[in-house]
Amino acid sequence: MANTSRWDDVRKKRRAPTGERRAGIEQDLALGQLIHDLRTATRQSQHELAQRMGTTQSVISRLEEGGGARNRIDTLARVATALDRHLVLSFPEKLPARLKDAVRVA
Repeated sequence: MANTSRWDDVRKKRRAPTGERRAGIEQDLALGQLIHDLRTATRQSQHELAQRMGTTQSVISRLEEGGGARNRIDTLARVATALDRHLVLSFPEKLPARLKDAVRVA
């Protein structure tokens, strides 16, 4: 389970966005939360995940905090591989009501 107060702190530090920008930030935060939850479920530290990805702990921290900028597909693929997961991109005509271990970004 994620540390809810941590995510509240991250949200409070950012200026209040409006409209489409707000939706994008919420998606980034949801994706960061998912990465955090998957990492902690495997009992890996940020440092350990970073080593498996060939990057630094600060990169993992930024990903988990919402990334600031949109996460690149190749980076997300490396996260999935390091967590022994699969990254699935799909363009379905209709979106299922609930997706397990997923974040709706469009």
